Amino acid sequence: MSTRQERRRQERLSKKQGKEKRYDMEVQLIQPWSVPVFKTTLPPDVLQTMIEISDQVIADKDTESHGEYLAGQIENELRVEHDLLIQTGMMSFFMSAVRQFVIQCKMQQMPDKIVEIQREEWYAQLLTMWIISQQPGEYNPMHIHTQCTISTVMYLKVPKMLTSKKEHRPNDDGSILFASNASRDVDFSVPHIVIPPQVGDFYIFGAQQLHAVYPYRCAEGQKDVERRSISFNAVFQSKTDHDAGKKANVPQGVVKPGDSQPT
Repeated sequence: MSTRQERRRQERLSKKQGKEKRYDMEVQLIQPWSVPVFKTTLPPDVLQTMIEISDQVIADKDTESHGEYLAGQIENELRVEHDLLIQTGMMSFFMSAVRQFVIQCKMQQMPDKIVEIQREEWYAQLLTMWIISQQPGEYNPMHIHTQCTISTVMYLKVPKMLTSKKEHRPNDDGSILFASNASRDVDFSVPHIVIPPQVGDFYIFGAQQLHAVYPYRCAEGQKDVERRSISFNAVFQSKTDHDAGKKANVPQGVVKPGDSQPT
């Protein structure tokens, strides 16, 4: 086809496409059968405050270890006391984030009740927070969190890691793995996802969500090799259920107004 003929053909096609009616359509994904992983980024001041809190906790020789309650093959897993979070204003920040996670999940779970969910008042309570000071070779096996409904992880320090040994698996080392039941619909879903850690990333997810953390390697003699993260478990309850005398769906009992409520 000559250049002139091709140009005319393109002009005719362009005119035809210009006559096609276009529609602006609002789209809603309805997927009540899935539990999402909520991802955001810590604001710079929150990130810096959490680094300072974790530095303080790690330096304190009297800090209580939380490792006996955890699945990780990690030596240093230290508790963060609630007082430190309240004094620095971090408690209200994290409970507000938990509230947003709950609202998003409930709207997905019940798309026909979005207005009611948004009008509802949601209580949240932080149960336990701990620091994971991971070193090369340490890892967290596949697990869930019990006696809570919500779990989280935030990344404070990420070292320079050696590249993975397999080129077709470049993101495994040091990454978090979220897994679920294998889906029959392979075109629009996957049974697991691997996400490399980035400083400041903050994930909130259902406590029954299977997850793991791969080990990693650093160059011999490298000084900064710590992969530091902080996790916490939480529970929630609607004001309607609380006022009706219903108990929260975990052994810790009812979440009471005033107990680490979101703002």
